[in-house]
Amino acid sequence: MILCAILALPTFAQGRRNVRINEVMVQQDSTGGNGWVEFYNSSYSSTAVEQMFITTLSREEIQNVFDKNKGNKKKPKQILVELCEAQPMDIYEIPRGDERNTKIAPRTHFVMEADGDPKSGTFHMPFIFTQGKDNYIALYDVNGDLVDDVTIPASLNYGETYAIKAEGRLPSILGDGKTEWTVKDGKTIETAITKGNYNVREVNENIEAFHEKDPHGYWIALLAMSVVFSALALLYILFKLFGKFASRNLTEEKEQAAAPVAASSTAMSAPSGDLDGEKMAAICFALYQHLNAHDNESGVLTLAPRDGSAWSTKSNLMRELPVIKK
Repeated sequence: MILCAILALPTFAQGRRNVRINEVMVQQDSTGGNGWVEFYNSSYSSTAVEQMFITTLSREEIQNVFDKNKGNKKKPKQILVELCEAQPMDIYEIPRGDERNTKIAPRTHFVMEADGDPKSGTFHMPFIFTQGKDNYIALYDVNGDLVDDVTIPASLNYGETYAIKAEGRLPSILGDGKTEWTVKDGKTIETAITKGNYNVREVNENIEAFHEKDPHGYWIALLAMSVVFSALALLYILFKLFGKFASRNLTEEKEQAAAPVAASSTAMSAPSGDLDGEKMAAICFALYQHLNAHDNESGVLTLAPRDGSAWSTKSNLMRELPVIKK
């Protein structure tokens, strides 16, 4: 169980790094209306976003905080928690305890309200975006790694969102420069504002690229058959090697068991050499001494009955009464 838990840790960490900022609204209309941020879980497994940090502080500001705490051996999580306590209006930790909502299903989204009221629930951030200026938003993992960030341009008007384009590679790896952003005004289907409805790709670019290179499917069929037959050939070789190895061990065990029997048979059947007269005389004398160590006896045991002794006579065991003379 411990080994399984250790092996599962990289998968868990990888899932958190796949959370991406998908769409941002600064202000809903000219009269007000709070903004929001839509995040997307791009992994193919559920991801728990609890204890992740959302902040409007720049990368440089966060890095400066880490640099100041290098000497005190504090963990990144502890540093970020202390920063939340010191600047609660600039950084927000997604709290624990709301596992039903903070465990995001694969390939789906969740929305955080930028209404400045974190007391309203788990998905309410303590800061509010400012219309008419650049707004920066970033997402950090519990170990201090930057997961994703984006700068919303000041040119974004009321009621518009800054979102990732539905076409192309979505979402990209942080920092690879391949993510394309666009402004949505909600006036057409293509520019519809999709809060709570992620821009699902209708096509998979990897499948489309493969279809373009192999339109008839010959290569994929050849590849599939090669994989199957290669696996069967590998299994055949492994079983043959295993059989030979087991047979060799069995043969060695039989030879080892038969070796003592053969050695004893050889020792018993080995011919003896001729003995000289002195040795023969010594052996004969020893045998004579052994066989004639005692007098000759018949070996017959005779039991002869005899009368009982006075000790066993009943008359002698009785007390003799004195004779009274008259």
